[in-house]
Amino acid sequence: MFYRTATASQQAAASGRQSSVLHRLAPQLLAARPSVSQHHHLNPAAPAQWSSANRSAALLGLTRAGSLLAMSCLADEAMAASYTEEPAVAASSFAAASAVATQLPAEGNGKPASTGGLLLTSGAFVLPHPDKVAKGGEDWYFIAANHRAVGVADGVGGWSEVGVDAGAYARQLMGNAANVADEVTATVPDAQVELSAQEILERAYNLTTVRGSSTACVAVLNGDNLVVSNLGDSGLLILRAGKVTFHTPQQQHGFNFPYQIGSADSMSDSPSSAQRFEVAVQPGDLLVLGTDGLWDNCFDEEVASVLKYCGEQKMEVAKMAQVLAHYARHRASDSKFASPFAYAAFQAGYAYMGGKMDDITVVICHVQQPAKL
Repeated sequence: MFYRTATASQQAAASGRQSSVLHRLAPQLLAARPSVSQHHHLNPAAPAQWSSANRSAALLGLTRAGSLLAMSCLADEAMAASYTEEPAVAASSFAAASAVATQLPAEGNGKPASTGGLLLTSGAFVLPHPDKVAKGGEDWYFIAANHRAVGVADGVGGWSEVGVDAGAYARQLMGNAANVADEVTATVPDAQVELSAQEILERAYNLTTVRGSSTACVAVLNGDNLVVSNLGDSGLLILRAGKVTFHTPQQQHGFNFPYQIGSADSMSDSPSSAQRFEVAVQPGDLLVLGTDGLWDNCFDEEVASVLKYCGEQKMEVAKMAQVLAHYARHRASDSKFASPFAYAAFQAGYAYMGGKMDDITVVICHVQQPAKL
């Protein structure tokens, strides 16, 4: 079976630097640890998950550990432009170049697909690992045409060791999820048909036939109620007036060993293992879905600061996703940054400093009244 684990190089580095790094970072890491009260809004039934989620305002202290301040915003358009020299990815069977921002246009000359309840204006950006640009990375996402469902998935890289495209499962899973989400509302577009994030995830899983496995996060908007099914270490964050109001906790069997769904020969978890949430949303809220390439490298406060800047610049959601992805890449490449991944490694007994280079997929959704689409 193919699960993400700490790499041999990470473990070797851990043993070589154990004493010096642990002694230097221990006071800062422990002082920044989230408390139960700070995470009461996540999942009261699973307090063991909170430490691996590490999504709290208290963690601002941790970002100073490598003499790096949590700046109001480093991720401007100039930073994003600095990554545009990466090789272009040729369009392939998954119908889009992975390094190109995409945004779903409004249908029917600007008229929404539904006239009742709130809808989503969504945009996405996929930034592959530098070593995986040629094949488009191993993440993918979907944005349903009905403006109500979105999702992200992160293929498990271990499959490449046996000659399997580790991104194929994530791409097919997300394609199936988009089809399932849209078929429910295709014949009655004006009705407020209740959509289930869990049903979309499970039906997409049953339709996926390629070998592989992935994490997954699916979100659906029903009126003003957002329903989320999250399995593994991808996730969703909600911003309201620039403040974080909700963030899904991670599901981990152990350090760097997330829950995942996959083909029959993967010995993965069942989609029924996904954690499920219902959260009330309001017009103007921003939803941020991302794979672990985002959450392992950015604290919630940084995400909020980046998107505040983007809003001030009146960027479209697809551009916001691009800027946030490049900000996460900037953090991932910083060997002196005490990242969320470094914090989780410390909790698991590893001495690890720096960001974590990975594929990064970001979907940004603006919650809006139908007339504003």
